[in-house]
Amino acid sequence: MTHNFMYGLESRYFGFKADGERYKRVKVAILDNGIAYRKREHRNAMRKYWDCVVGYESFIDHENAMDVLNDDSGHGTAVTFQVMKTCPTAEVYICRVVQKIGDKWIVDQDAVARAIYQAADGKNWGVDIINMSFGWDYNHRVVGKAISFAKDQGVLLFASTSNYGLTTPADILYPASADEVISVDAADGLGNPAGFNPSSVAELGKDRFTAPGIGLCSPISDETFDGTSFASPIAAGVAALVLEFARQSPLENCQSVAECLRDRLGMVLVLRAMSKRKGEEKFKFLCPEMLLGDAWGTYGGDGRPGTRRYFVAYELVQILRKSYGKEVGQEVFPTVEERKDVAESGVA
Repeated sequence: MTHNFMYGLESRYFGFKADGERYKRVKVAILDNGIAYRKREHRNAMRKYWDCVVGYESFIDHENAMDVLNDDSGHGTAVTFQVMKTCPTAEVYICRVVQKIGDKWIVDQDAVARAIYQAADGKNWGVDIINMSFGWDYNHRVVGKAISFAKDQGVLLFASTSNYGLTTPADILYPASADEVISVDAADGLGNPAGFNPSSVAELGKDRFTAPGIGLCSPISDETFDGTSFASPIAAGVAALVLEFARQSPLENCQSVAECLRDRLGMVLVLRAMSKRKGEEKFKFLCPEMLLGDAWGTYGGDGRPGTRRYFVAYELVQILRKSYGKEVGQEVFPTVEERKDVAESGVA
Protein backbone atom coordinates (compact mmCIF):
# COMPACT_ATOMS: atom_id res chain seq x y z
CA MET A 1 0.00 0.00 0.00
CA THR A 2 2.79 2.46 0.87
CA HIS A 3 4.67 1.85 -2.37
CA ASN A 4 1.46 2.31 -4.39
CA PHE A 5 0.88 5.61 -2.61
CA MET A 6 4.50 6.75 -3.03
CA TYR A 7 4.99 5.84 -6.67
CA GLY A 8 1.50 5.99 -8.16
CA LEU A 9 -0.34 3.92 -10.71
CA GLU A 10 2.10 1.85 -12.78
CA SER A 11 4.95 3.45 -10.76
CA ARG A 12 4.66 6.70 -12.72
CA TYR A 13 6.29 8.65 -9.85
CA PHE A 14 9.09 6.11 -9.25
CA GLY A 15 11.98 8.60 -9.09
CA PHE A 16 9.97 11.35 -10.76
CA LYS A 17 7.97 14.35 -9.60
CA ALA A 18 4.45 14.99 -10.89
CA ASP A 19 5.82 17.28 -13.62
CA GLY A 20 8.02 14.49 -14.97
CA GLU A 21 11.32 15.83 -13.60
CA ARG A 22 13.55 13.54 -11.57
CA TYR A 23 13.94 14.24 -7.88
CA LYS A 24 17.14 13.68 -5.92
CA ARG A 25 17.15 10.12 -4.62
CA VAL A 26 17.67 9.50 -0.92
CA LYS A 27 21.17 8.25 -0.05
CA VAL A 28 21.58 5.53 2.57
CA ALA A 29 24.89 4.21 3.90
CA ILE A 30 25.01 0.68 5.33
CA LEU A 31 27.85 0.02 7.78
CA ASP A 32 28.30 -3.74 8.05
CA ASN A 33 30.52 -6.55 6.74
CA GLY A 34 29.82 -6.03 3.05
CA ILE A 35 27.56 -7.56 0.44
CA ALA A 36 27.77 -10.87 -1.43
CA TYR A 37 28.53 -10.15 -5.09
CA ARG A 38 31.77 -11.91 -6.03
CA LYS A 39 30.30 -15.33 -6.80
CA ARG A 40 28.24 -15.87 -9.95
CA GLU A 41 25.23 -17.21 -8.06
CA HIS A 42 25.28 -14.15 -5.81
CA ARG A 43 25.48 -11.78 -8.76
CA ASN A 44 22.53 -13.53 -10.36
CA ALA A 45 20.53 -13.32 -7.13
CA MET A 46 21.38 -9.64 -6.59
CA ARG A 47 21.02 -8.45 -10.19
CA LYS A 48 17.52 -7.08 -9.63
CA TYR A 49 18.72 -4.94 -6.73
CA TRP A 50 22.26 -4.03 -7.73
CA ASP A 51 21.24 -0.82 -9.49
CA CYS A 52 20.55 0.60 -6.02
CA VAL A 53 24.25 0.28 -5.10
CA VAL A 54 26.03 3.53 -5.97
CA GLY A 55 29.26 3.14 -4.00
CA TYR A 56 31.13 0.75 -1.75
CA GLU A 57 34.39 0.80 0.19
CA SER A 58 36.19 -1.11 2.91
CA PHE A 59 37.34 0.97 5.87
CA ILE A 60 39.31 -1.92 7.36
CA ASP A 61 43.09 -1.42 7.31
CA HIS A 62 44.89 -3.28 4.51
CA GLU A 63 41.67 -4.05 2.62
CA ASN A 64 40.38 -2.66 -0.66
CA ALA A 65 36.98 -2.07 -2.21
CA MET A 66 36.77 -5.60 -3.63
CA ASP A 67 36.75 -6.99 -0.09
CA VAL A 68 33.34 -5.36 0.35
CA LEU A 69 31.90 -7.85 -2.15
CA ASN A 70 32.66 -10.80 0.13
CA ASP A 71 30.00 -11.52 2.75
CA ASP A 72 30.62 -14.99 4.11
CA SER A 73 28.07 -14.61 6.91
CA GLY A 74 25.24 -13.19 4.81
CA HIS A 75 24.60 -10.57 7.51
CA GLY A 76 25.53 -7.48 5.52
CA THR A 77 23.63 -8.70 2.46
CA ALA A 78 20.47 -9.35 4.46
CA VAL A 79 20.74 -5.94 6.15
CA THR A 80 21.25 -4.14 2.84
CA PHE A 81 18.37 -6.02 1.25
CA GLN A 82 15.93 -4.73 3.88
CA VAL A 83 16.73 -1.14 2.89
CA MET A 84 16.43 -1.91 -0.82
CA LYS A 85 13.10 -3.65 -0.31
CA THR A 86 11.66 -0.91 1.91
CA CYS A 87 12.79 2.09 -0.17
CA PRO A 88 13.49 0.76 -3.68
CA THR A 89 14.55 4.14 -5.07
CA ALA A 90 17.29 4.67 -2.45
CA GLU A 91 20.91 5.08 -3.50
CA VAL A 92 22.85 2.66 -1.32
CA TYR A 93 26.46 3.04 -0.17
CA ILE A 94 28.04 -0.03 1.42
CA CYS A 95 30.76 0.40 4.05
CA ARG A 96 32.70 -2.61 5.29
CA VAL A 97 33.56 -2.03 8.96
CA VAL A 98 33.32 -5.61 10.26
CA GLN A 99 35.94 -8.30 9.67
CA LYS A 100 36.32 -11.96 10.53
CA ILE A 101 39.06 -12.74 13.02
CA GLY A 102 39.30 -16.45 13.67
CA ASP A 103 35.72 -17.67 13.80
CA LYS A 104 34.27 -14.37 15.05
CA TRP A 105 33.04 -11.26 13.28
CA ILE A 106 34.55 -8.18 14.96
CA VAL A 107 33.45 -4.57 14.53
CA ASP A 108 36.44 -2.29 13.87
CA GLN A 109 35.46 0.85 15.75
CA ASP A 110 38.04 3.05 14.05
CA ALA A 111 36.70 1.82 10.71
CA VAL A 112 33.20 2.75 11.85
CA ALA A 113 34.34 6.30 12.54
CA ARG A 114 36.10 6.59 9.18
CA ALA A 115 33.03 5.28 7.39
CA ILE A 116 30.72 7.74 9.14
CA TYR A 117 32.94 10.69 8.22
CA GLN A 118 33.11 9.70 4.55
CA ALA A 119 29.41 8.89 4.31
CA ALA A 120 28.25 12.08 6.05
CA ASP A 121 30.65 14.57 4.46
CA GLY A 122 28.96 16.46 1.65
CA LYS A 123 32.29 16.63 -0.17
CA ASN A 124 32.34 12.82 -0.27
CA TRP A 125 29.16 10.72 -0.34
CA GLY A 126 26.91 13.16 1.49
CA VAL A 127 24.33 10.58 2.50
CA ASP A 128 21.00 11.30 4.16
CA ILE A 129 20.83 8.22 6.39
CA ILE A 130 23.35 5.87 8.04
CA ASN A 131 22.40 2.43 9.35
CA MET A 132 24.53 0.55 11.89
CA SER A 133 23.41 -3.01 12.68
CA PHE A 134 25.95 -3.73 15.40
CA GLY A 135 26.87 -2.54 18.86
CA TRP A 136 28.95 -2.88 22.00
CA ASP A 137 28.28 -2.15 25.67
CA TYR A 138 30.32 1.04 26.13
CA ASN A 139 30.66 4.45 24.53
CA HIS A 140 33.52 5.04 22.12
CA ARG A 141 35.02 8.53 21.95
CA VAL A 142 36.20 8.40 18.31
CA VAL A 143 32.92 6.93 17.07
CA GLY A 144 31.03 9.45 19.20
CA LYS A 145 32.82 12.36 17.53
CA ALA A 146 32.00 10.92 14.12
CA ILE A 147 28.34 10.52 15.08
CA SER A 148 28.22 14.15 16.26
CA PHE A 149 29.77 15.22 12.95
CA ALA A 150 27.12 13.29 11.02
CA LYS A 151 24.31 14.85 13.05
CA ASP A 152 25.73 18.32 12.37
CA GLN A 153 25.63 17.52 8.65
CA GLY A 154 21.92 16.72 8.88
CA VAL A 155 22.38 12.96 8.60
CA LEU A 156 19.89 10.64 10.31
CA LEU A 157 21.49 7.73 12.15
CA PHE A 158 19.81 4.39 12.91
CA ALA A 159 21.20 1.48 14.92
CA SER A 160 20.01 -1.86 16.25
CA THR A 161 19.55 -2.12 20.02
CA SER A 162 20.74 -5.66 20.89
CA ASN A 163 19.60 -9.28 20.87
CA TYR A 164 20.45 -10.08 24.50
CA GLY A 165 16.97 -9.81 26.02
CA LEU A 166 17.21 -10.30 29.79
CA THR A 167 20.80 -11.54 29.68
CA THR A 168 23.85 -9.34 30.25
CA PRO A 169 24.09 -6.64 28.99
CA ALA A 170 20.32 -6.14 29.29
CA ASP A 171 20.35 -2.68 27.80
CA ILE A 172 20.60 -0.83 24.52
CA LEU A 173 24.08 -1.17 23.08
CA TYR A 174 26.21 1.64 21.70
CA PRO A 175 25.87 3.34 19.21
CA ALA A 176 22.09 2.79 19.45
CA SER A 177 22.19 4.29 22.95
CA ALA A 178 23.74 7.56 21.72
CA ASP A 179 21.47 10.60 21.93
CA GLU A 180 21.96 11.37 18.24
CA VAL A 181 20.89 7.90 17.09
CA ILE A 182 17.41 6.48 16.51
CA SER A 183 17.48 3.02 18.09
CA VAL A 184 15.42 0.16 16.67
CA ASP A 185 14.07 -3.00 18.29
CA ALA A 186 12.57 -6.02 16.53
CA ALA A 187 9.02 -7.31 16.26
CA ASP A 188 7.17 -10.02 14.43
CA GLY A 189 4.99 -9.24 11.44
CA LEU A 190 2.04 -8.37 13.69
CA GLY A 191 4.03 -5.88 15.72
CA ASN A 192 4.54 -8.04 18.80
CA PRO A 193 7.94 -7.15 20.34
CA ALA A 194 10.64 -9.81 20.04
CA GLY A 195 11.74 -11.59 23.20
CA PHE A 196 15.38 -10.83 22.46
CA ASN A 197 14.91 -7.03 22.62
CA PRO A 198 16.86 -5.42 25.49
CA SER A 199 14.86 -4.97 28.67
CA SER A 200 16.13 -2.17 30.96
CA VAL A 201 15.74 0.87 28.78
CA ALA A 202 13.19 3.18 30.38
CA GLU A 203 15.86 5.30 32.04
CA LEU A 204 17.38 6.17 28.68
CA GLY A 205 14.25 8.07 27.67
CA LYS A 206 14.48 6.87 24.07
CA ASP A 207 11.54 6.08 21.82
CA ARG A 208 11.20 2.31 21.42
CA PHE A 209 10.55 1.99 17.69
CA THR A 210 10.19 -1.52 16.36
CA ALA A 211 10.16 -2.96 12.85
CA PRO A 212 9.93 -6.52 11.52
CA GLY A 213 12.98 -8.46 12.69
CA ILE A 214 11.86 -12.09 12.74
CA GLY A 215 11.94 -14.52 9.82
CA LEU A 216 13.32 -12.05 7.29
CA CYS A 217 14.73 -13.21 3.99
CA SER A 218 17.76 -12.52 1.81
CA PRO A 219 18.06 -12.96 -1.97
CA ILE A 220 21.24 -15.06 -1.68
CA SER A 221 20.01 -17.68 0.80
CA ASP A 222 17.05 -19.81 1.80
CA GLU A 223 17.97 -19.04 5.41
CA THR A 224 15.79 -16.64 7.36
CA PHE A 225 17.19 -14.02 9.72
CA ASP A 226 16.11 -12.85 13.17
CA GLY A 227 17.42 -9.87 15.11
CA THR A 228 17.30 -6.15 15.69
CA SER A 229 20.08 -5.99 13.07
CA PHE A 230 17.45 -6.55 10.39
CA ALA A 231 14.77 -4.35 11.94
CA SER A 232 17.03 -1.30 11.97
CA PRO A 233 17.50 -1.09 8.17
CA ILE A 234 13.74 -1.41 7.70
CA ALA A 235 13.25 1.59 9.99
CA ALA A 236 15.99 3.41 8.08
CA GLY A 237 14.15 2.55 4.87
CA VAL A 238 10.91 3.96 6.27
CA ALA A 239 12.75 7.20 7.11
CA ALA A 240 14.06 7.21 3.53
CA LEU A 241 10.46 7.00 2.28
CA VAL A 242 9.57 10.02 4.42
CA LEU A 243 12.48 12.02 2.99
CA GLU A 244 11.52 10.88 -0.49
CA PHE A 245 7.90 11.96 -0.01
CA ALA A 246 9.15 15.44 0.91
CA ARG A 247 10.96 15.56 -2.46
CA GLN A 248 7.79 14.77 -4.38
CA SER A 249 4.83 17.04 -5.12
CA PRO A 250 3.57 19.14 -3.38
CA LEU A 251 6.52 19.49 -0.95
CA GLU A 252 9.41 19.30 -3.43
CA ASN A 253 10.31 23.00 -3.05
CA CYS A 254 9.53 23.19 0.66
CA GLN A 255 12.97 23.73 2.19
CA SER A 256 11.63 24.27 5.71
CA VAL A 257 10.13 20.77 5.77
CA ALA A 258 13.31 19.23 4.36
CA GLU A 259 15.39 20.88 7.09
CA CYS A 260 13.12 19.62 9.87
CA LEU A 261 13.21 16.06 8.53
CA ARG A 262 17.02 16.09 8.50
CA ASP A 263 16.91 16.72 12.25
CA ARG A 264 16.56 13.68 14.50
CA LEU A 265 13.63 15.20 16.41
CA GLY A 266 11.76 15.98 13.22
CA MET A 267 12.05 12.44 11.93
CA VAL A 268 11.13 10.99 15.33
CA LEU A 269 7.95 13.08 15.35
CA VAL A 270 6.94 11.67 11.97
CA LEU A 271 7.84 8.10 12.94
CA ARG A 272 5.69 8.43 16.06
CA ALA A 273 2.77 9.49 13.86
CA MET A 274 3.10 6.34 11.76
CA SER A 275 3.45 3.81 14.56
CA LYS A 276 1.20 1.72 16.78
CA ARG A 277 1.98 1.02 20.45
CA LYS A 278 2.52 -2.63 21.31
CA GLY A 279 3.63 -4.44 24.46
CA GLU A 280 4.02 -3.52 28.11
CA GLU A 281 6.93 -1.16 27.44
CA LYS A 282 4.89 0.67 24.78
CA PHE A 283 7.01 -0.28 21.83
CA LYS A 284 6.10 1.77 18.76
CA PHE A 285 5.66 -0.57 15.78
CA LEU A 286 6.30 1.29 12.53
CA CYS A 287 3.36 1.23 10.11
CA PRO A 288 4.27 3.67 7.31
CA GLU A 289 0.89 3.20 5.62
CA MET A 290 -0.68 5.08 8.55
CA LEU A 291 0.68 8.28 6.99
CA LEU A 292 2.03 7.34 3.56
CA GLY A 293 -1.10 5.62 2.35
CA ASP A 294 -4.86 5.74 2.48
CA ALA A 295 -7.66 3.55 3.74
CA TRP A 296 -8.90 2.76 0.23
CA GLY A 297 -5.55 1.60 -1.15
CA THR A 298 -5.57 4.12 -3.98
CA TYR A 299 -2.53 5.74 -5.50
CA GLY A 300 -2.49 9.15 -3.83
CA GLY A 301 -2.65 11.34 -6.92
CA ASP A 302 -0.21 13.95 -8.16
CA GLY A 303 -0.18 16.23 -5.11
CA ARG A 304 -2.63 18.86 -6.30
CA PRO A 305 -5.41 20.07 -3.97
CA GLY A 306 -8.10 17.43 -3.78
CA THR A 307 -5.70 14.48 -3.76
CA ARG A 308 -4.77 12.24 -0.87
CA ARG A 309 -1.10 13.14 -1.39
CA TYR A 310 -1.91 16.82 -0.84
CA PHE A 311 -3.67 16.08 2.44
CA VAL A 312 -0.85 13.81 3.66
CA ALA A 313 1.61 16.63 2.95
CA TYR A 314 -0.56 18.90 5.09
CA GLU A 315 -0.64 16.30 7.89
CA LEU A 316 3.14 16.00 7.81
CA VAL A 317 3.54 19.78 8.01
CA GLN A 318 1.18 19.92 10.99
CA ILE A 319 3.18 17.22 12.79
CA LEU A 320 6.37 19.26 12.38
CA ARG A 321 4.78 22.59 13.32
CA LYS A 322 3.99 21.32 16.81
CA SER A 323 7.70 21.46 17.65
CA TYR A 324 9.23 23.72 14.99
CA GLY A 325 6.61 26.47 14.70
CA LYS A 326 4.09 27.70 12.15
CA GLU A 327 6.79 28.80 9.71
CA VAL A 328 7.32 25.18 8.67
CA GLY A 329 5.62 24.45 5.37
CA GLN A 330 4.69 28.06 4.65
CA GLU A 331 5.99 27.60 1.10
CA VAL A 332 3.08 25.25 0.39
CA PHE A 333 0.54 25.90 3.16
CA PRO A 334 0.53 29.61 4.11
CA THR A 335 -0.82 29.77 7.65
CA VAL A 336 -3.62 32.28 7.04
CA GLU A 337 -5.08 30.48 4.04
CA GLU A 338 -4.15 26.85 4.65
CA ARG A 339 -7.35 25.82 6.43
CA LYS A 340 -9.45 27.26 3.62
CA ASP A 341 -7.29 25.53 0.98
CA VAL A 342 -7.51 22.15 2.67
CA ALA A 343 -11.23 22.49 3.33
CA GLU A 344 -11.85 23.35 -0.32
CA SER A 345 -9.79 20.35 -1.41
CA GLY A 346 -12.51 18.10 -0.01
CA VAL A 347 -10.08 15.68 1.68
CA ALA A 348 -9.94 17.06 5.24
